[in-house]
Amino acid sequence: FRSMPPDDWELRRHARLTAYQRDAVPLLEALADAGIDTADFGRFVNRPFPGVIEPSRFDRERAVPILLEWLPRIANANVKESAVRHLKATAARSIATQPLIREFSAASDPAYKWAVAETLCYVADKSQYDELAELAADPRHGSARQMLIGMLWRVKTPRAAEILLSSVDDPDVALQAMSALRRKLGNTAARHCIEPLAGHPDQRVRAAARNHLRKIDRSPAHRES
Repeated sequence: FRSMPPDDWELRRHARLTAYQRDAVPLLEALADAGIDTADFGRFVNRPFPGVIEPSRFDRERAVPILLEWLPRIANANVKESAVRHLKATAARSIATQPLIREFSAASDPAYKWAVAETLCYVADKSQYDELAELAADPRHGSARQMLIGMLWRVKTPRAAEILLSSVDDPDVALQAMSALRRKLGNTAARHCIEPLAGHPDQRVRAAARNHLRKIDRSPAHRES
């Protein structure tokens, strides 16, 4: 039988992998020079299972200073995303916030910006929450700010509540805004803001509202009231 030629998706995947391996070389060399095993760079394991899924051996804690040094130098978005995800480390807390804010503000790729926002929520300390709140409030960042909106329930300022209230009808972040609002105000108070949106003209807002209203109705406090 004649073998089938690879399809376009497979060709694109191979091209991305080749570019990733090529463009990661300078960073990997810098990590190796610092004595860090790079074999598992870019490999992320949420739930290791010994003998089946082994934990990553990449020492992200020791890698933090090198990742921060190299992050603005890297052009390949996929390599940058791997570096950013490895910055979810205790050693990166507070010191990685400003570099990541710069990355988030300058980037145009939504998937990369989303990964940066997720890591920002992990590394920022309370003194930096106001800056994250302003990023969350900027609609130019679209759906990439979903994680930033979602963490605003932790920000104990009137500005955070204002941002959430103005975001519940934003299709890009409605689901996260409603979730954060419930945690910040409580189900009863949040319901008054969410209920009118069950008939919103945008399907994403409408679906988010109905989803959260179901959760509120199933909550023990609501059933007991």
